[in-house]
Amino acid sequence: MERVGINIQMDSFHLLTSVTELDKGIIRGTAAFIDQPAFVVMESLAQLGALHVRWLCDFSKHAFLLKVEHFFLPGESRISGTLELSGKLVVRSQTAFSYDLTASGICEAPLMGRFFFSVKEYDDTFKKEILKTRYKELFQCLKSASGIV
Repeated sequence: MERVGINIQMDSFHLLTSVTELDKGIIRGTAAFIDQPAFVVMESLAQLGALHVRWLCDFSKHAFLLKVEHFFLPGESRISGTLELSGKLVVRSQTAFSYDLTASGICEAPLMGRFFFSVKEYDDTFKKEILKTRYKELFQCLKSASGIV
């Protein structure tokens, strides 16, 4: 694998730049942007939550966003800077996960919302042999903040 920079472009699917704290109930991380559309805040939080779900399932299931509640985008149409992201697992079942996710550092007030995720077995569409390895590697990279993707 080659070392790549952390300057995220919108053609890149992964917006997170690091995972800074992790346990069974909490995940924290960062995302850095230069003149990006404001919706990347919500997408960054969704990626943080889904990554935590995958980690809790030992990367053995496909995780996806079901619903977002009570989240408002920042008033700015474009953002630049580093977001501090945090996620608190509120409740979970075997297939559903609820998180309170927060982004701070760019706007005056933190941006918060409740995000709901679910998991399913890998299948013909979501191939285990590709996705499990990819998300484990991405997770290790973000934990070390090495920028190797």
